[in-house]
Order: sequence, then structure tokens, then C-alpha cells
Amino acid sequence: MAGLDLVCGPAEPLVESGHSYKLMERLGSGGQAEVYKAVRQSGGVSSAPVTLKVFRPSGDRPIDAQYRSWDKGDAVLMDLGSRNVPGICRRIDAFYGAPPRQTGAPLADHQVPYQVLEYLPGQDLRELLVNRNRGPIDAVGVLRTIAGVLNAMHRPGSPDIHPSLHMDIKPANVIVLPSGEARVIDFTGSRYSAPSHMTTISYTPESAGPEAREGRVGPSYDVHGFGAVAFYLVTGVQPRSDSPQAPTADANGWANLRRHPVVESDPRLREHLLAPLSDQPRDRPPTSDLFRWIDYLAELMRASRAPGLGVDWGGVAADSTVRVPTQAHAAPASAPIPAVAPTAPIPTTRRLGVDRDRDRTKVASAPVSPPAPTSPAAPPPPSGRFGRGTATPTHRPHDEPDTQISGPTHHDEDQPPPPPPRPWFGREGKLGALSSGGELSMVGLLFFFVCWGIWALSNLRENFLGHILVLLLWIVLGIAVFAAARAIGTLLLVRWLGRTRESARLSHLASGAFLVYAGIYLLGQVTWITSTLEWISNLF
Repeated sequence: MAGLDLVCGPAEPLVESGHSYKLMERLGSGGQAEVYKAVRQSGGVSSAPVTLKVFRPSGDRPIDAQYRSWDKGDAVLMDLGSRNVPGICRRIDAFYGAPPRQTGAPLADHQVPYQVLEYLPGQDLRELLVNRNRGPIDAVGVLRTIAGVLNAMHRPGSPDIHPSLHMDIKPANVIVLPSGEARVIDFTGSRYSAPSHMTTISYTPESAGPEAREGRVGPSYDVHGFGAVAFYLVTGVQPRSDSPQAPTADANGWANLRRHPVVESDPRLREHLLAPLSDQPRDRPPTSDLFRWIDYLAELMRASRAPGLGVDWGGVAADSTVRVPTQAHAAPASAPIPAVAPTAPIPTTRRLGVDRDRDRTKVASAPVSPPAPTSPAAPPPPSGRFGRGTATPTHRPHDEPDTQISGPTHHDEDQPPPPPPRPWFGREGKLGALSSGGELSMVGLLFFFVCWGIWALSNLRENFLGHILVLLLWIVLGIAVFAAARAIGTLLLVRWLGRTRESARLSHLASGAFLVYAGIYLLGQVTWITSTLEWISNLF
């Protein structure tokens, strides 16, 4: 295969900077970028391969709006990389420079943004299940990787780190490496969970939640994409119809859930698998429950008689000879589609992008001419090497349907996306958070009980029922102290600072300290203890 004769680089004072990257292969094309395998050259030495994402402007949006959109996704990916979040395609560098050109050709008079990413020598889930050119896919490992990334984005665990959304989780955006490890890719459409970032919403109709049409998304939007990947691993098809014109689309044009024989044959599997794909975001499991959700799905799949798709659920034989189900399994128009209710019409949307690659591995072997600028009058980017600006992701490679962009609504500008409802039960539920730190209250209670016992034995001649009432009264007061501390913490942390309370340690500390004080108070009423303390103090 003849290599590409294309070079590019940052707009730097050094002459050689403009051709410091040599493009080796074309990996794919999306609505906002060309993707290449490249190496960085320095002093005649080439680096290890990297992935180079080259912005391509679109003619139907102002160029500065496209730059800002690119910048938002780049900021989120850089944030995740700085936190060492595992399971993602890491961002190495970013710069502005002239579009790729033939070696020796003059520089263009305008610049475009670039992203330098780590090179992932693997295939996405769509390619793997269709081509069957490698061993079985570790479905549990793939899903746990996605769940880990979403937990890191939705629940960063620190008030100094802003939550974020991926916005386009789907099979084509999950790469499986030769080692079997999975990586989540394509963060161009990612956004911080803030009104200033949620000015456009990316969605792919086959895998996205219907709430995208309303211009209001939250963490449950990513959970729907996660469910779409799980559905694909179980059935070999996307969970929703291919387009709004398909027979399974609802009256308002949104792609409804498919009926699939594997899913419909097992009521437990159907109920569990469709939960994250619910049309109502509030009915989907929260991000914190995804790991338990994966374990139960694997248990159901191991117990089912579903045909093999080259997918291993931890004990399920991965039969690579069974063909992937086709779209013939889609439900007829007259069939009721469970778990999906009719919703409002789709707002005005835009489709961006060009003809997509049908097979990335085949296209990569073909020579590519330099991409012609589609916007010759594009203004220069902001000053500095890392000035930002980008395009909204709409079109995806690997024969994926175009990702559409829904215009901003008043919801986006007025308030941030709602957080997912927190469950009551489970380790990370509301009751689980109350038990965290309970050892502090138990230590205080044990100390108080010993002190009360000493006090009660020293006053046996009095009414013992009264001693019991004293015990109960102090315990009730300790519970009241815990409740008061919890209420104050909720007011300060949740209402004023907007934080999620992960434990109740401070409240248990207050309750335990109060019970220790109550025990010391009772000991102060025991005559022989006070006399002993006075005798000891007189010695000094």
C-alpha cells in the first residue's frame, strides 16, 4: 500500500512546525472531521503512530460557532485525560494549523483545529460483530468499561470537577483492542453539564434517547446510549429503527424500539434489557447502578438460550458461525411497541456531513488527495497555538447514520440538565449513604451504654424503670442530634453548594460525640468515681 504524501502541523514560528506531522493512512471520515493515522517528525525521527483528527468546516453554520462547538468537546476530553480516567481514547495534543497538504505544497491562507489522540489498533463493535474476524468479545468487560467512563463523567467525586456528558455512546464509538480491552472514543460532541455548554445536542437516532428532540438531556441520556450498546451485544442490531421513515417509527417520526426474538422470548431479559432504553429518562437506572445492572444481564444471558453472536457473557459459548440478525426482526407498523410512549414532534434539526465510509479498513488503503477547503473565507482562529473552535459532531464514520444537531431551546439557556434520581437502596443509594460512617455513632453508643450501666448499678436502690427511661431519653436525643446535623449538612452542601452527599460521617461524628458527652455526664453523678478523681487530683 502506498503511503499518503500529506503533511500538516501547528502554526508556529519554526519553519519545520508546519509539516511536523506526516499522515500515514486515512482511518475514517465524519461530519466534522477527517481522521488519519499519523506520526510526528522531529529532526528526521518519527514518533510512534498517533491518531490525527482534522477539522472540516461545514457550510450551513457560522464558522465561529463550529469552532466553539469543537472547543467544548476538546475541553471535556482534555479534562478526562488530566484526571487519568481509564477506558477512553486519550488526547495527546491540540493545535491550529493549515489544512493537510502535499509535501512541498504552499500553506493555505487559513487554519483549522486539530486533535492529536492516541492510536488504537482495534475495531469498533459494529465491525467486530459483522466481520467476525477475531475471537469472542468480552461483553461484560466492554460494558463495565463504558460504565466506568460514564461514572467518571457523571459523578467525578469532587466539587472542584464539573460533571460532563459523552452525548453519543453507541457501538461504533466503542473500540475493542487486540488485547480484548475496550475504549470509548469520539468525545467531539461531549459537553459539560452546564447551560453554557448545552447549546447543541448530538444524537444518532438508532441509539439516542428521544429527549434529545426537546433540547434537554442529562446523565440518563448517556445511560440510554449505554443501553443501546448492551442491546447490540445481545441481539446484533441497534435498539431503534434506522431512520424516522422506518416502519417502526412513531407518529411523530422518532425511531421506536425494535421487537427482537431473543429479547421477546424471555420476559426477565426483556424487562431488564429495555430498562436503560426507556423513553422516559426518569425510568432508566442511574449511572451508579450500571455495574450491578451489567452483572444481572450477564446472569440472564448465561441462563438464556440465545444464539451466539461471537460474544462471551462469562460462560456463554460464543458461536461465531451464527449470522448477525438483520433488520427483518423489526416490528411491523401495527405491532405495539412496549416501553415507549408517543412523545412530542422533533424540532428543527440539521444534518451535516458528507458521504460516509462503508468500511474504514478498506478506505485506509486508498490514496487520498488533500482535503479541499470548503470555506475559503474562513476567519483566522483565536491567537495562540491552542486557541479553540470546532464543529458540532453530526456525521459518524463506519456507515453510521448522520448524527443530528438539535437547536438550543429555552431549557438549555434557563437551567442545567436534571440529575438522575438517586435510588433509596443499594450501596450508593440514599439509605446506603446514611450508613456510611455509622461506626462513629456505634462507638459513642457503646461508650454511653457502659457509662449508663455503671451509673445504674451505683443507684440500684432507686426505681430501675427510671434508669431505663433515662437510657432511652439519651438515645433519642442522640438520634435527634444526628438528624439535626444531617439537615444542616443538606442545607449547606446540597441546597447552597449543589454537591451530592456520598456519606453521613459528619452527622455520625456529631451523634457519637454527643453520646460520649452523655456518658461522661452520667459518670459525673457516681459518688465513688467523683471521690476517686478528687483523691487523684489532690495527689498533684
